[in-house]
Amino acid sequence: MSENGQTSASQFFFTKQALFDVKRKLWGYEIQGGADACATLACFTDQEQLAGSLASTSYMGVQHAVERGKKVVAPFDEAGLLTQAPYALPPAHGVVKFTGRVTQAGPVLDAARQLRSDGYSLAVDVGPGREHLPELADLADVWCFDAGQEADPTGVAARSKGRKVTLWASQVTGLDHFEALKTAGFSIFQGRFFKEPEIIAERKLTSHQMSRFQLLQLIESEDPDVDALAEAISADVSVSFRLLSYLNSAAFGFPQKIQSIRQAIMVLGSIKIRNWLRAVLLADMSQGGDLPRELAELSLQRARFMELVTMRYDFWDFNPGTLFLLGLFSLLDAILGLPMAKVTEHLPLDEKLKSALRRDSQNEYQPLLDLAECIEDSDWPRLSELTRRLGLELDVVKVCASDAMAYSSGFFVSQADVVPPTAPSKRPRQ
Repeated sequence: MSENGQTSASQFFFTKQALFDVKRKLWGYEIQGGADACATLACFTDQEQLAGSLASTSYMGVQHAVERGKKVVAPFDEAGLLTQAPYALPPAHGVVKFTGRVTQAGPVLDAARQLRSDGYSLAVDVGPGREHLPELADLADVWCFDAGQEADPTGVAARSKGRKVTLWASQVTGLDHFEALKTAGFSIFQGRFFKEPEIIAERKLTSHQMSRFQLLQLIESEDPDVDALAEAISADVSVSFRLLSYLNSAAFGFPQKIQSIRQAIMVLGSIKIRNWLRAVLLADMSQGGDLPRELAELSLQRARFMELVTMRYDFWDFNPGTLFLLGLFSLLDAILGLPMAKVTEHLPLDEKLKSALRRDSQNEYQPLLDLAECIEDSDWPRLSELTRRLGLELDVVKVCASDAMAYSSGFFVSQADVVPPTAPSKRPRQ
């Protein structure tokens, strides 16, 4: 998408949802998509449709996860299964999730057996009203159970005893819900639970995290001192190394190598250097496991999405940069394991923005945060209602979401390829 948000809707749209194991490590991603992904049942129906989504820049983060041995799950109904659409998935890491009704039992079972023979895992929906071919459940490697709306998981867990089947719970709403399902025997979890902060009373910010907040204080001043900023970045080996590596990458193609931090700041400009630094500092604060990294990527996706929607619609005269900042910091409580009220004490923001981060009542930014969460959670009925209520166009919102996903995935994949030295051999020039 261009900086003014003027981009036509893509033929394909998809979202990805993270799947975690019992230790809250990333197990894989489920992707949902197609020309009409915003539907109650969003399935891929042919290889072209799935291949189009997998080839998009937004899929970059999923590809990177597969390279690290994670799974990629895609849902298919009967039509998709019978057109061999699942073969667009990588066989060693692909999980074919069958959902919907069955009208041709024999061909469906034959297709499922062939997929498993070809190295794919098979997942099926189970639970009251969701099973339409019991023989398919007998073939499956993974049983998918909708744990939302106070559903009772005990029946499904009891049926799984003695079977070589993995239990997957979707619509996991919070950490208590996660723990209860884990106790019941489930081992894959999907839902908004991972965005809920796990508060530990004695937890405090580390010296590393404090240094990141101090650098944020410097870059968020109204008129940052270039020399002071250059000195502060140069003193941080990790950040300065990443900045110089970023600017000297093939993506920029500068004829002359950028050799100093001050030169880097002048080349990028104050706005771009601020956004890049904000994202890098957030990524650095989220070191320590799959879950914080996933939250950081989601934060940057949310930031870019809210910025683009605001630019496209001139939304209530909001400042796009302010909305970027709000989205970027909106999951810091979950990343750091601290109450947001405590986190905001360290953020160099005005009180209005801190109030929005705390989700205080009468928060005028809340509708845009809700919009971002609808897409993250694939809550299509709520998304349709909210876009209608806000006077937005669903196709435009989908474009903004796709571009935001590509922006965030691209940033974190590129950062993963940059490994800073453990100790400075030479302090970067300012």
